[in-house]
Amino acid sequence: MYRQHRMKWIVPLLLMTFMIGIAAGCAGKPNASGDTGAAPKQEPTAQERTVKHLLGETVIKGEPSKIVSLHPWLTDFMLSMGLTPVAAPSSGPNSNKFSWYLEDKLTATKNIGWQIPQVNLESVLAAEPDLIVANQNHEKVYGQLSQIAPTIAIEPLKDDKGNRKMRETFLAFAQMLNKEAQAKRAIAGYDEHAKQAKEQVKQKIGNQTVMFLRVTDKDLRYYSPALFEVLYSDLALTPPPSIPDSSKSYEALSIEKLPEINPDHIFLLVENQDKVTEIEQLSLWKQLNAVKNGHVYKVDYDLWFQGFGPIANEKMLDDVVKKLVQ
Repeated sequence: MYRQHRMKWIVPLLLMTFMIGIAAGCAGKPNASGDTGAAPKQEPTAQERTVKHLLGETVIKGEPSKIVSLHPWLTDFMLSMGLTPVAAPSSGPNSNKFSWYLEDKLTATKNIGWQIPQVNLESVLAAEPDLIVANQNHEKVYGQLSQIAPTIAIEPLKDDKGNRKMRETFLAFAQMLNKEAQAKRAIAGYDEHAKQAKEQVKQKIGNQTVMFLRVTDKDLRYYSPALFEVLYSDLALTPPPSIPDSSKSYEALSIEKLPEINPDHIFLLVENQDKVTEIEQLSLWKQLNAVKNGHVYKVDYDLWFQGFGPIANEKMLDDVVKKLVQ
């Protein structure tokens, strides 16, 4: 409540200060006769363009230099096209640090903490941005963000099956920022990396099946290819025959169903270690091919669940090669 009340007068106050500055700048200095002399020289107007985006249309003047990112994958895309945000969020709701795979490139960037589901408008305002980049999670505060600075928003683009597509999303975002050439170069570099990783993995495991399984406090989640373009598209790994359809991200799974799936490899995202320890004691778990052959690989939440972009996806490629090949 305090933040909301404070924002109601902070933004108008800044606008008032801005207008006073303009008025002062327009007043000419009097000469010896007391008049202001010739009209002041007009500075060229910064080029304006209208950008269509997820939440509307926004006018952007010139080339913004102080951009605030509101999600790690937006930060990834920015860095990949040669832009460093003036402020960016932490890696997740329980962290006060940047995503570990981005932090070495953000030494001059202010950490404004996690910005979902609530945006800390004061921290965004304090960064004095000339552009804010948001995603589908920020629709409710889009109007307030736009009061602070021009704001554009994008969500991950998907193919007709529902699979999230990194390259297409990156190019669409880059076009908004006039950085399409830089994005194409970054994608070309990523494609070469993916090609080499794919050859290594296929040579090692062939058509053995790979499952992505998440253990939460409430359930087991069997993930579809929708969020894992790296696994099932870039590396062309073979999913189990029973993998959920990409129209949904995952399906809840009972432990008794695991023997029917019986994958050769399991990428395991652990949120509740006690529950995993309990599952590991079950005989049906011990009889899985992946378990018997030592092919269960725990993965990092920040990378595999928040990561999306050339930098994160390249780290995922390396992680898969390390786990399946080396």
